[in-house]
Amino acid sequence: MDWGSMSRGETLSVPDRLSVDLERLILEGELTPGEKLPAERELAQLLRVSRVSIREALRELENRGLIDRRPGRGTIILAPGEVSKASDDVIEAFASMRTELTDIMELRAIVEPPIARITATRAQPRDVIQLEELVKSMEVDVTKERYAELDRAFHQAIAQYTHNPLLSLINEQIANQIAPSRASRYQTKARRQASSVAHRRIYEAIAARDGARAEDEARAHVYDISREIARASENNSTVRGHNLG
Repeated sequence: MDWGSMSRGETLSVPDRLSVDLERLILEGELTPGEKLPAERELAQLLRVSRVSIREALRELENRGLIDRRPGRGTIILAPGEVSKASDDVIEAFASMRTELTDIMELRAIVEPPIARITATRAQPRDVIQLEELVKSMEVDVTKERYAELDRAFHQAIAQYTHNPLLSLINEQIANQIAPSRASRYQTKARRQASSVAHRRIYEAIAARDGARAEDEARAHVYDISREIARASENNSTVRGHNLG
């Protein structure tokens, strides 16, 4: 892990900047569930900040359910949206389903727009900055694999910023189901550019604390993706028909 590559922001305090950067590494999968962070003293040396700043940043991440800190064991990364063991049966049942992509998109249309509305009313200033940085990362020319990582991180962050762990958990399970399609034939360069425009609109509505607009933009985004999937499926069926004929 290249700790020296972490950014420094002018608009946030040092602890908030650290927590934002560490959270993005978790959301994007750079820091994986079960991974152990360096000790506070080592992190402070690597990042050239005080141990007090490190401690405050880790406390924020712990409050958000992103890390688990225990004396004698250290700091362990948790999955975004991870909740108590009581949810294990739900997670297992969801993961075992062989669900059609159209069914997942229908679920997204039901779940994601209200989540965006809630986030617009609950997101903290550091949350809004995190979303902006994710949007900017998607607006540059990246590989479809990298875009898929950022896409997932953006939608997971929106769910995370409802500060409702159950909504974050539901969104995480949806993301697991659609992960293959995020880097599949559906993700053309034109499709990624259209998604980036939609992501910025969602972010801007959340930043403006406009819940109704955030919900509308999220719904429009999901419906647009659904139409593209339906069009791609129809084209593939036509090609298969010609091949068989």
